[in-house]
Amino acid sequence: MSGKGQINFELSRSDVENLLASFLAGTQCVVLEARIVDIDKLPGACRTRVRLADSMGRAWTAWSTEHGQMAAWGDYDLEGSKQLHAYLLFVEWWLVPSGHHSLWCYCYPKRPTEWIIGRSRP
Repeated sequence: MSGKGQINFELSRSDVENLLASFLAGTQCVVLEARIVDIDKLPGACRTRVRLADSMGRAWTAWSTEHGQMAAWGDYDLEGSKQLHAYLLFVEWWLVPSGHHSLWCYCYPKRPTEWIIGRSRP
């Protein structure tokens, strides 16, 4: 995602999926055990949301963890990322048992599991 001293802001879908996985690991304090690639393997409410995100071409990732299955999907904001000099995403995620959540957040390339809530610096 980034080179020495330079941030590559042109992220692939795979890069965004990796950021989403880092978001789950970092914000939920879990170890991502096994990636779930079949949407049908997700719980009903989660499956519906992830299927909708996938049909819209949004990046998504799902994992089994010690706390159950988790999924995240989102939109990468290229222009906002350039302004912040960080990766800015609108992230939605689903957890057992709390369900669906969403927010704007960003992380710095060298700290992909440390997320800052909001669209800009305080």
